[in-house]
Amino acid sequence: MDTILLEPELLERAFHSLAPEDRAEIFSVGAAFHRLNLAKKTERAESKVRELEARYHTTLAQIEAEGIPDDADYRMHEDYIEWHYWSRTLEQSQKALSTLSALLPAAESA
Repeated sequence: MDTILLEPELLERAFHSLAPEDRAEIFSVGAAFHRLNLAKKTERAESKVRELEARYHTTLAQIEAEGIPDDADYRMHEDYIEWHYWSRTLEQSQKALSTLSALLPAAESA
C-alpha cells in the first residue's frame, strides 16, 4: 500500500471533514498497522544490538565508557557506527511503540 503525502493543513482539513466515527476508525486501523510495523522494527533492532553484543562480548554503553580498544580493527569501527544506529533505532521505536500502545485502547473504545 502506497503512502499518500499531503500538506499538513490539507490533511487536517480533510480529516476533520469526516464524521467522528470515520476519524476514529481511520485512527484505530492506521494505528494498529503502524504498531505492527513498529513491533517489527523493534524486533529487528533488538536482534542487531544482541548480535553486536555477542560478537564483542560487551555492550555499547561499556564501549562508550571505556572507549574502543586500541587494537580494534576496521570492522569494529564500522560495527561501532552501526551499533549506534541500531541502538538509536531501538530506543526510538520502543518509545513510539509504547506511546502508540497507550493510545490504542482509547481509540478502540471510541
